[in-house]
Amino acid sequence: MRNIIKASSATKLATLLIGAAMLGLGSQGAWAQAGDVISNLAKISYSVGAIAQQEICSSPTGNGTGNGGTTGTTCTDGVNGAGNSSFVVDNRVDVLVAGGVVTPATPGQTGVLTPFTVTNNGNSTLDFSLVAANAATALAYDVNGTAVNDNFNPVAALTIYSDGGVLGIIDGTDAIITSIANLAAGATQNILVQTDIPAGQVNGDAAVVSLQATAVWPTPLIPAESSAAAVAGANVAATGGADTAGVDVVLADAAGGTTGLPADLASDGVHSNYGAFDVSAAILSVQKVATLLCDPFNGATNPKNIPGAAIQYAITITNAAGGAAATLSQVTDTLVAALAFNTDLISGVGAGANCVTGTGSLSASGFGAVSGAGVTTSYAAPGLAGEAVTAGATHAAGLVTINFATLASPAYSLVGASLPANSFVTVYFNAFVQ
Repeated sequence: MRNIIKASSATKLATLLIGAAMLGLGSQGAWAQAGDVISNLAKISYSVGAIAQQEICSSPTGNGTGNGGTTGTTCTDGVNGAGNSSFVVDNRVDVLVAGGVVTPATPGQTGVLTPFTVTNNGNSTLDFSLVAANAATALAYDVNGTAVNDNFNPVAALTIYSDGGVLGIIDGTDAIITSIANLAAGATQNILVQTDIPAGQVNGDAAVVSLQATAVWPTPLIPAESSAAAVAGANVAATGGADTAGVDVVLADAAGGTTGLPADLASDGVHSNYGAFDVSAAILSVQKVATLLCDPFNGATNPKNIPGAAIQYAITITNAAGGAAATLSQVTDTLVAALAFNTDLISGVGAGANCVTGTGSLSASGFGAVSGAGVTTSYAAPGLAGEAVTAGATHAAGLVTINFATLASPAYSLVGASLPANSFVTVYFNAFVQ
């Protein structure tokens, strides 16, 4: 059933027109609905020779019949020749897809999400078909004012979810969708686009995705809001030619995103926008350095790598600036048969001519550890007593194991084994050449 909006005076008509102009600046959901009939009557009061005459109400073809009184009468359609001047509100179709979110992601992350919204800025209830797509790679995109250089496509096909309940996550209220049904004028539907990030991506990689919404006639049709050419489930098309007496259609959407999207022009009943996934990864480097400390003949002065010589191994993990923090788990190192682990971690200081175990000992555990800021380590052989490891590093049958979650040393300060960007950790131990 059509809504009828009536006004009974020129003053009310002016107010209505001003209000309509104001609506263009305010909530679009408050616009007159497509199919509404707007009707108005005007009234003239006048005198002849200072004698008040009966008021006359308007009609579309002109009316000269008095309205039964000289002042304060009410104009009624069909009474005393009065007739409404009426028109039907046409259908403004205007869909807006908003996104513009650059979502952080990590290599190998599955089910990563980026949000969009689809808003019906028109004046009728419509359906909207949805398509999510990977943007073309090797192109630059403007994602809501942020320049994003797309250089990879996620590994999985994009999945579109309605986003209800707790926004921004997939919960029990969300469902996989390919369209939005019966989105009322002025209403907004929250959307999540989901994909996976390949494990091989590196810090700074980015993937741009698009969401496109197309206006579709609802099923079932709403007769009062539909044009004569409307077909349930079909894309909405503009009404050509001059204004008709029925509900005409005007496609009022703006052009969608820029480079890389499917065709999306102004006034085509389609709108689209970009979101992006920005890969934030740790930039790790692992270094193992062997330092000769002493041998049995030369001691610590100009030693040589001969049987009986003590070698210090330093394993350093660095995380470069600009990346994400890395949670370290475990390092393992299998010593060859020609090496014998030194549980005393000799320093070489005071080793004398023999370079024997137990001389100049720094750590009864056989390990030292130090961490700090920067990617150039402050560690230098043979290390310091304050770097001795008390837990988290072990040796058994030639296998060295370092567990960073339990590693303990006065000079090791990683919280939760998390290695921040632009920092390092070094663990070192000694072995004798056999």
